[in-house]
Amino acid sequence: MTRFMLAFLLLTSPVLAQSNEVKPGTAQPQMQTSAWLRPAIQGEERDDDTFRIEAEKPLLVYFFGVKPDSCSSCGLWLQEISRIHDIWSSRGLQVVGISKEGTADLERFLGEYAGITTFPVASDSGENTFRNWLDNSPRKDRLPTVFLVDAKGVIQWIGAPGEELDGLLEDFVKGRYHHELTPYGEKLKKSAKEARKYNDWQDAESYYMQMLRDGEGVLNQAAVEIFRLYAVDRGEVDRAYGWIEEVISEYGDDYWLMADLAREIAAGRDLPESARRLDVAERLTKMASQELSDSDPERPALEAAIAFAGGQVRDAVNLQRRAVRVAPPVLKQKYRLDLERYLSQLKDK
Repeated sequence: MTRFMLAFLLLTSPVLAQSNEVKPGTAQPQMQTSAWLRPAIQGEERDDDTFRIEAEKPLLVYFFGVKPDSCSSCGLWLQEISRIHDIWSSRGLQVVGISKEGTADLERFLGEYAGITTFPVASDSGENTFRNWLDNSPRKDRLPTVFLVDAKGVIQWIGAPGEELDGLLEDFVKGRYHHELTPYGEKLKKSAKEARKYNDWQDAESYYMQMLRDGEGVLNQAAVEIFRLYAVDRGEVDRAYGWIEEVISEYGDDYWLMADLAREIAAGRDLPESARRLDVAERLTKMASQELSDSDPERPALEAAIAFAGGQVRDAVNLQRRAVRVAPPVLKQKYRLDLERYLSQLKDK
């Protein structure tokens, strides 16, 4: 183990009421720990003993115990939280663990999970952080507990690790999850879907526009549905691409949205082949690639989807192989599925 002394950037939200209550919508409390520990990473060298949590990046905090009487399953969940770290850290998610055990006991416990725990863990032997976070939350005295804190330092979700957490992580990392706006958006999306079922295009469009207007960026996925409404439901391809130009002008800095639109054009379900303007998809991909790191498999996978749609199967195979190569182990199978599809087409040629 390598020990890291605390160096923490406090994130606050001046618009939130000052209160000790900790729940979704409140600013993250102060974090006061005695020491950070982290499994040694092979080949990694550090010039200091400082671990820093960065501001303006989403954060997952995992509170756990090491003794069977306090939490018999917490050790088993370490592997799941490590899996989350391995998948999402390249996309900006910071993952930390907090235990109120002393450093010696915590090091001994983590030693039992050597090679499994891949994220930084802190000793909160003074229990200050437990009091600030857990004791004032709806999950007081319940371990393990996970807090999701957005890039503005606001808590968006509190709960136990498991299926619910897995189901919302992608949206959370993309800035698409909000404790109030997400349920609001789901209601509007349901209303829009119902309107589309009865070919009531005007009402459907108004619901999606309301999502964009009220969603504060969280509900920007509605822009993709408006594109589909024009291109697929109504067959108005020129209008659909005119809409994309409006989206680029208004939301061009939302690189996840640019990536989603590019993928919709290249590989979207039900989109007529004549409506796939791959030059627009390539342009959107370049915009998204400004933020997607070289280590993110989504970047070559997106380029592969465009190449495949354009009939450049060999290029698609090579790009998808790169996506598989750089993907974390737990994500490789996801990218292999598309690789196998591209390879099958290559063999048929």
